[in-house]
Amino acid sequence: MRWLIPRLPDFQGRHPDVPVHLVAGGGPVTLGRGIDLAIRRNDFLQTGAVHATPLFRERTGPICRVDKVASFFDPPDAHRLPELRADAVLLQSRSRPDAWETWARLADCRTLGRRSQSFEHFYISLQAAVAGIGVAIGPWQLVRDDIDSGILAAPAGFIEDGTVYQLLAPAAIIEESPHAKLRDWLLEAAI
Repeated sequence: MRWLIPRLPDFQGRHPDVPVHLVAGGGPVTLGRGIDLAIRRNDFLQTGAVHATPLFRERTGPICRVDKVASFFDPPDAHRLPELRADAVLLQSRSRPDAWETWARLADCRTLGRRSQSFEHFYISLQAAVAGIGVAIGPWQLVRDDIDSGILAAPAGFIEDGTVYQLLAPAAIIEESPHAKLRDWLLEAAI
């Protein structure tokens, strides 16, 4: 939604003969029942035989509205990046309940005991950050357009979390096929 949809008109312009039907989902997917390909993060056990093409590594970091940076982060100094203020509201999600914990461990930052607000889905927590409610953990690829347009900021930067977004197919993709056109375009768009 936040990464693929804004880029999809480019693919459609290049390959108007290749229809793309999108279905939202996460976690394991059963390919072959009306779903030819899937884009998933490799943070779950995929059952059944699949062929995976890595698209990009997941890099996450705390994100907030640009005009809220001073409210949610202490200023940086010469030796460190800005740090979360003790009263910053952490935006959590039920679909990625360990996002803050994972980032805090990798960044060596303490987040326990801070005020938080929870949302049903990860994308809603990102939208809450856009609204200025607090600080969410944002994956670079999903928030980069908002950062580039000046809506969001990532004062502490992004850290790789060890997961990878990948294109899943039931078997190796046949070159020159519509699936290959989509795969090649995704690899180009992921840069």
